[in-house]
Amino acid sequence: MAKKNRIQNKKTVMKTGFHRKKKVQRGSYVVNDEFSEKARKAGYRARSIYKFLEIQERFDLIQPDHSVMDVGCAPGSFLQAIRNIVREKQIIGVDLKECKPFSYPNVKTLVCDIFDYDTLSKNVIEIVGDDQFDVITSDIAPNTTGRFDVDQYASVELNIEICKFSDSFLKPGGDMILKVFKGEDFNDLAQQVKKRFTKMTMYKPMACRDSSHEEYVICIGKKELR
Repeated sequence: MAKKNRIQNKKTVMKTGFHRKKKVQRGSYVVNDEFSEKARKAGYRARSIYKFLEIQERFDLIQPDHSVMDVGCAPGSFLQAIRNIVREKQIIGVDLKECKPFSYPNVKTLVCDIFDYDTLSKNVIEIVGDDQFDVITSDIAPNTTGRFDVDQYASVELNIEICKFSDSFLKPGGDMILKVFKGEDFNDLAQQVKKRFTKMTMYKPMACRDSSHEEYVICIGKKELR
């Protein structure tokens, strides 16, 4: 599909915003796999926590004294893992869907559209003031259509938007984790990341399903804005 046609499809793909994973019929992929079962037994909200834990073990980006923003946070598994690391430091989760609240006073969740920067910024400032975050994480995904050329484009667009607001929300020297459906438009995202960070690494955790095109973009060392 030509890129201009994918752009025309953008409003259809993204009009309902974002979430972690579109519901699918059983049989489309293994719902009750090893990681799903482990998550249930451990009291985690989603299997995606094991993707985060593997990334954290490999790259050690989040430290106990870090503040963190998690984008596309519902149902909250990344927030659970982050809270176990940073303890009392500020954590904010953002999603279009409401995320079940946490009992920890330092973990706040916002129902907000990341494309509505003014509202997002206002809500974040009400919580943290002018402080910036040490790390931004994201397991965000678009509402999928089943057409990979369209879905990977929408995924790239979501992540480019996160790159843009990292200019305001992420500290110089800070790190960022993004999830992307890697396809023909990925270079558009890579350009935005390389413009802002000193190093970019691609990583696919073992908890990602074999059939999935998702990969994680590890963005290290935010550059000083000029």
